[in-house]
Amino acid sequence: MTILRTIAAALAALLIAAAPAAAAVRPAQLTAQDRQDLARVEQYLGSLTTVQADFVQTTNNTDLYRGHFYLKRPGKMRLEYEPPISYMYIADGTWLTYYDADLRQRKDVPLGSTIADFITRANVKLSGDVTVTKVSRGNNLLSVQLVQTDKPDDGSLTLNLSTNPMILQSWVSVDQQGTVTQVDLTGIRPGVQLDNQLFVVPRGKGNR
Repeated sequence: MTILRTIAAALAALLIAAAPAAAAVRPAQLTAQDRQDLARVEQYLGSLTTVQADFVQTTNNTDLYRGHFYLKRPGKMRLEYEPPISYMYIADGTWLTYYDADLRQRKDVPLGSTIADFITRANVKLSGDVTVTKVSRGNNLLSVQLVQTDKPDDGSLTLNLSTNPMILQSWVSVDQQGTVTQVDLTGIRPGVQLDNQLFVVPRGKGNR
């Protein structure tokens, strides 16, 4: 598999919805401490109106790539790789678009049909259309594993946050084929001014 295809396959686990799954979701058996911590996570994520960060991505503990992450809630997000990788993913509030700058090709899916909608939505709730399947702690780190409630077999998303203070450190996605992609955030800057042009997809082949 080429480098570019590896990236596309890895991020698809987080961003692109697949066909509905038949299996029933299995929620975690939450303790009182779990519920308290999940409420803190909801409050923290809900407080992030804008975020800018750098990221390092690894896939199956190999294939290291770097890039930049931008979030402007509600609805807007951008994942952009450093050269020579030409891929980016942009959410504009309605659509989630994969764009290849070299080929000037794009693919659009409704943002609400992807788990990326959870990250960008105005009101973050760890319930409803997402289900918490595992909560774990250790070394000032809280990990929360999520699946889409109606499509639990599509893959999982695990958020890793420091607890004191609470800061989103990384996320880990696992797709239907078992591909594990970890994205570690560095230089996190909440509350920054972000130009709306960051969330406008360049025109290219395959425009909706």
